[in-house]
Amino acid sequence: MANDGESRHWGIWSLEPDVLVGGVELRSLESDEVNLSYPVFPGQRRRGFALRAAQTALEYARTSLSAQAVVIKMLAGNEASRNLALALGAHYVGDAPSDSGATFNVFRLKLDDTPREE
Repeated sequence: MANDGESRHWGIWSLEPDVLVGGVELRSLESDEVNLSYPVFPGQRRRGFALRAAQTALEYARTSLSAQAVVIKMLAGNEASRNLALALGAHYVGDAPSDSGATFNVFRLKLDDTPREE
């Protein structure tokens, strides 16, 4: 992505029934980094939607945006999001304050360290 803050956002859809279950977003941070987020609506969580969408978004970031690294932030205590970041191969790098005064756990993933989708 050329500009800091530019983003790509896609809906995550369940096929049966055909319903919107969440979204996945890539937002540019620096020249070669993007932020990845993957909100899934309550009632649709823990069904693999976020994992599959995040994997697809990572491949898009690597191939279409030439991103070298991904940053993933989640509120401290969000174990499901933390587990997903780890499953994607990201590593915990520290904490950062949120705009509301809460604490984000921050993970980072170098895209050349992730396996390519076949």
